Amino acid sequence: MPDIWVMGTTQHEGRHGQLVRADAITHLSATVDKVTASRIGSDDAVTLVHKDAFGLGVPEPLPPLPENFHLALLVKVGEARTQARDGKEDLVLVPGVDDNKEWDWSIVRASELWTG
Repeated sequence: MPDIWVMGTTQHEGRHGQLVRADAITHLSATVDKVTASRIGSDDAVTLVHKDAFGLGVPEPLPPLPENFHLALLVKVGEARTQARDGKEDLVLVPGVDDNKEWDWSIVRASELWTG
């Protein structure tokens, strides 16, 4: 079965993002500004989404993350696992803001993200 990945955001210049395998996440932490993931017992945390990383170059500030945005991630991981059962390609969960400025996680095939 294909893997499920989560596209992490970064605020570091020169970095476009990072991928975290969903099965490797054992701890999620959320605030109105960000969702971070880690493994229990590890001091290393990865920012999966930070609202200010999406605000770069946007004229208006983005809304805070929904209170349960980390739970929305779990729901999307479940949906992605269902899709992956019949597929042959890894899937990536990507955080973003829609046209109504509502935060959501999208499920995207890995090949759709690669522009090589």
